[in-house]
Amino acid sequence: MPERLTKRQEECLRLSATMTDKEIARALGISENTVDKHFREVLRKFGVSTRKAALRALASDASYAADAIPPEPVSPPDGRVDADRITGSLAPAAPADRTLYGVYSRLGRWRTPGSPAVRAAAVFGWAFGGLILLIILTGLVGLVFGGTNPFAPTAGN
Repeated sequence: MPERLTKRQEECLRLSATMTDKEIARALGISENTVDKHFREVLRKFGVSTRKAALRALASDASYAADAIPPEPVSPPDGRVDADRITGSLAPAAPADRTLYGVYSRLGRWRTPGSPAVRAAAVFGWAFGGLILLIILTGLVGLVFGGTNPFAPTAGN
């Protein structure tokens, strides 16, 4: 019989069925290196070489059956997985990341458009928008700092 997993190792292993290491780290509030360390220990304790094999070993081990969770966790409509539902823990969820990286990571599949044509359109769209903004700002700076007055009458009138 393999060594017993710690609660955190078991949480990481159960979450690995539906999440990447980065998502697991965010959900549990730990670093990716710590998640990797937990997986190395899990693989060592079960004597297997892959995470799938470790998940199968966890599922077949009767001592973990009492702690078992429903096989299919209910996911919210946006497709993200709720770590508390998978692990069954009552620990508070990780706080929402309000940094630019947090906003970027919540974009999901919208972060990277699928085709090169969509990427090119996005680049040209941003470039065109930036050019328009630059023209407007240049005109405003000219007005504020004594450039030519576009409202002044011309010499021919």
